[in-house]
Amino acid sequence: MKQELKNTLIYLIGFPGTGKYTIAKEIIQQADVKLVDNHLINNPLFSIIQTRGVPRLPERVWDNVDKIWEAVLDTMVHISPADYSFVLTNVLLNDDPGDLRLYNNIKSTAEQRNACFVPVKLTISDVEEHRKRITTEERRDRFKEVNPNSPEKYATRKQILEFEHPNKFVLDVTQLPATEAAAKIIQHAVTMQSSMTQQKAACSSGGIA
Repeated sequence: MKQELKNTLIYLIGFPGTGKYTIAKEIIQQADVKLVDNHLINNPLFSIIQTRGVPRLPERVWDNVDKIWEAVLDTMVHISPADYSFVLTNVLLNDDPGDLRLYNNIKSTAEQRNACFVPVKLTISDVEEHRKRITTEERRDRFKEVNPNSPEKYATRKQILEFEHPNKFVLDVTQLPATEAAAKIIQHAVTMQSSMTQQKAACSSGGIA
């Protein structure tokens, strides 16, 4: 039986190869949640351009990715049923203003839906384990990064976006199977959802000034 989550937005954030998509797929197996993977957004564009061997994609591509995100988030706010829950995935870096803007847009989407927002930072501490995950054929087939040298780059230079939120959950997935990672994230989301419901009830009854 699937875990019940009502109007909750789980946001998985981590480097390429940390298992965001794999864990998200497990989450939708264990709970009644809709998956909005970042490559669901990117791949309609990536599939019609040259991405292999290109050091940097044109800015116009990312401008168009932003337009797809805008349409998806607008749909979540204005059209999706109020009780739907979602799990979203992204690579968000500290040195990219566009990444911070996207994080804030997704947080705003949760607020507009009056949803429980649960941002999750996935970490991986072993370079060799990271390398094994980032070079799989499944990733190549989905237009994902498969550079075996990337784990060192991420470990020494680039940093995942730092964010603060009362519902924030940090999870080291180095040795954690996706099924267990998903279960831990869902349990945290259930706890945060319950806390939010109690706060609303207290406010409506005059229990909180």
